[in-house]
Amino acid sequence: MLSYIPVLGRLRIQDYLRLFLAVTILITEPILRFVFAVFWPLRYIVDWIRKMFKQDKDASEDQKNGDEKAEKVFETLNSTEEFARFWGFPFQHHYVTSKDGYILALHRIPTSRAEHESRKREKALARRSGTRPTRQSTNNRPVVLLWHGFLMCSEVWVCTPDPKLSLAFTLADAGYDVWLGNTRGNKYSCKHRSLKPTEEAFWDFSMDHLALYDLPDAVDYILKVTGVPSLTYIGFSQGTAQGFSSLSINSKLNKRINLFVALAPAAKPMGLENKVLGTMLNISPEIVFLLFGRKSLLSITLFWQSILTPLSFAWLIDVAVRFLFKWNAEMIDHKNVCYQHLYSYTSVKCVVHWFQIIRNGRFQMYDESPTVLPNSSSGHVVPKFPTEHIQTPIALFYGGKDTLADMNWLLEETATPIYCMKVDEYEHICFLWARGLEKTVYPAILGLLHEYAETWSDTSATVQADSTPIRTVPWISETQISTLLEMGQGRPDETGSKIVLDGRVSAERVLMASSRPLTRAATLTEALLQPVDQPAEQEIHQAVLRALEKEKSHTNLEPLVTESGKGGGRYPLSGTRVRPVGRKNSVQPQPEATHEAHLASPWSDASPIMSDEEEEREDQDEYDRNDEHDDDDDEESLTPTEINGKLRKRLPLVDGVE
Repeated sequence: MLSYIPVLGRLRIQDYLRLFLAVTILITEPILRFVFAVFWPLRYIVDWIRKMFKQDKDASEDQKNGDEKAEKVFETLNSTEEFARFWGFPFQHHYVTSKDGYILALHRIPTSRAEHESRKREKALARRSGTRPTRQSTNNRPVVLLWHGFLMCSEVWVCTPDPKLSLAFTLADAGYDVWLGNTRGNKYSCKHRSLKPTEEAFWDFSMDHLALYDLPDAVDYILKVTGVPSLTYIGFSQGTAQGFSSLSINSKLNKRINLFVALAPAAKPMGLENKVLGTMLNISPEIVFLLFGRKSLLSITLFWQSILTPLSFAWLIDVAVRFLFKWNAEMIDHKNVCYQHLYSYTSVKCVVHWFQIIRNGRFQMYDESPTVLPNSSSGHVVPKFPTEHIQTPIALFYGGKDTLADMNWLLEETATPIYCMKVDEYEHICFLWARGLEKTVYPAILGLLHEYAETWSDTSATVQADSTPIRTVPWISETQISTLLEMGQGRPDETGSKIVLDGRVSAERVLMASSRPLTRAATLTEALLQPVDQPAEQEIHQAVLRALEKEKSHTNLEPLVTESGKGGGRYPLSGTRVRPVGRKNSVQPQPEATHEAHLASPWSDASPIMSDEEEEREDQDEYDRNDEHDDDDDEESLTPTEINGKLRKRLPLVDGVE
């Protein structure tokens, strides 16, 4: 008889104790909330207690360096616009009404700081001279849409005190038209044409609605405003889930997104590390609604944020994520600033949807009629999101200490990614604010955008899209991915230009040393036959051909599938940026294949682009060591192309490839 009760039918005896403890916490928390609300001075007592710990001693040391004073300034900034304007970026508000009536806020950073300042000076001069300033359009810029994660808003992309750690600011300074999305119900998208946030119907949405309406409607609006044919989508955590789900069920959206960059992908999370609260994943959705209501989630967290000081609230969040996910957040600085903008509203139904995905182990749509018993049948099949239908190129970035991202499942269920980077020391949230992002992740993203987005040269941009020559093997090593991430073995086809993996054939591309990336081609032959400037270095072409004749997993041409940071083992090998082609030397001949791939230092240990002095010294050293240098041949091969102040040589035209 007890097995038919919704809660008891899903749990074991040991789960009852865990559930009892979780419910006790939920009951105790409102009591503490009442005490803190009535006795306001307790916040100062808590701060005094916190100063007894080492964290506050470290904060006092920061104050000596002036860091704490700077953080106090950022603690007063309370919106995406305030952060953007603080750093001198232009900012625009846009609103799009979804097909089901929600009014979604989109934030736009249309130009770089340098161009914004230039336009302001032009307007000032025009006012003094009594003329009308020339209107400059930004519609020819490549467009990037950033989407936040679960329980967040657009502020997470800009709230760091270090602008180099902000992906939005980095892209804007690189010449991109940056848009920041906001999911329905959060701080900026809490409006509806007919419903009010106080009504239960307003919060009756799950991940299905985000996939069906929010992302497609936002993309359509942005393309209409900017006039570009497609944009690049970058999602974090739940933002990646929105991307996977929308692209899997919307074929038109695949044509409107030229690249999907997934930061800390969470289509099917691994679950909670804490067994006490992990038990709640197995209880009936009705019990979750009973505990949290059917409206918004997070009012509790925002209350404590308003009561506690930023330092105390940051400590509380660190304790919570360590309790739930075993994260230490050691790579994140300025927590007392960033954590103030970490959370925003969402629906309880979205939480239930995530519980269903984790419990069933599949990236599925919301189950409106869940079964009472775990192994019983409800008479219907809950459809899963068909991620294998995604046609948009996907790039994955994940952390070695991320206990949420299930990379094995993701690589099995989605189309083969064009790029995969693992950062050993990063946890889930590190891809927003962690140290080293500007040296590891962001250069890789700029390189991908430089190829897949229709970029252009912005002379006013302070951060240039990375045009350093990148060499890759003629195919992205599926053998490395499949072996290291337990996906089985791949094999080359008869031509050697494609890889067959689990019955699927993936056409790959080749990038050569040139001022512009070659367009994607279906086969290696098509890629090599594309016209390039003459003259250039035959050695590059010969090295590629020799690589085809060797075992692909042991070639010393750097694979595009990369890992940043320390480590290795079972995961993708560390990828590197290849040194620029010199002005007086040619690419060294390909060494014989060995049992280990030859890799230079990881991106995390290298600057994005070699300085002119370093390149000059290296070129001269190699020139001096070359005893068989031929002046006539050198004279033929020196027709360089200038890119961003550096000279690059180009590939020759190839007349036929076997």
